[in-house]
Amino acid sequence: MREMTDRIFVIAFGASVGIHLILLAGQMVPLNWLTAPRSRSSALEVIYEHEVATLERQRLQEQLARAARERGAAPSVPSASNRSERPQIIIPARPSLVMDRTLSDLTPTRSSSVVDLTNPVDAARGDPVLLSYFSAIREQIQQTANRHVWLTEHEAEGLVYVSFLLASSGSAKGIEVVPERSVDSHTLREVALRIVKSAAPFPPFPPSMVEPSKTIVVPLEFLLGS
Repeated sequence: MREMTDRIFVIAFGASVGIHLILLAGQMVPLNWLTAPRSRSSALEVIYEHEVATLERQRLQEQLARAARERGAAPSVPSASNRSERPQIIIPARPSLVMDRTLSDLTPTRSSSVVDLTNPVDAARGDPVLLSYFSAIREQIQQTANRHVWLTEHEAEGLVYVSFLLASSGSAKGIEVVPERSVDSHTLREVALRIVKSAAPFPPFPPSMVEPSKTIVVPLEFLLGS
């Protein structure tokens, strides 16, 4: 019995010593190795984010430098004063000019009635459909005049009246200058003819226009830049 008791005491004592040795070893050995992989991962993430930010900053700097070079190499934009010196071409909106001779007398070769688009309100004679139609013709010619630089410079200014035979389909034929009402400038007359020819064809007649054709007279005013 005594022998068994001694054996139990030895086992318990050995176990106690072993536990104490384990605890002592745990206090002496640092546990940083358990968190070392996480620390290294965080450090790598910080380095990676720094490199990405650096590359992004460099990319933005290169874009800014490229934009600055392109801006410096771009042609200079004309100033407002230079743009104002470019000749202007407009369709004036004013009452029809009172003349000794009527438009029918000035265009004897036209067999249809004559419509003077100097003032579309007068030409429409109170008909809103005709007013819309004649205004559309004026707007189409004006947009064509605005679409290109027809004249770089000129010394003359004034009105050029262009007449043409407008068919019910919208096609324009016999485009010519009305010399008695136009400024005496070959250049301006040629430009006015080119503008009207480029603007054609026009919208077809509305149902209220039963004539097969009409003679249209439209003014183009050339203004010097101011």
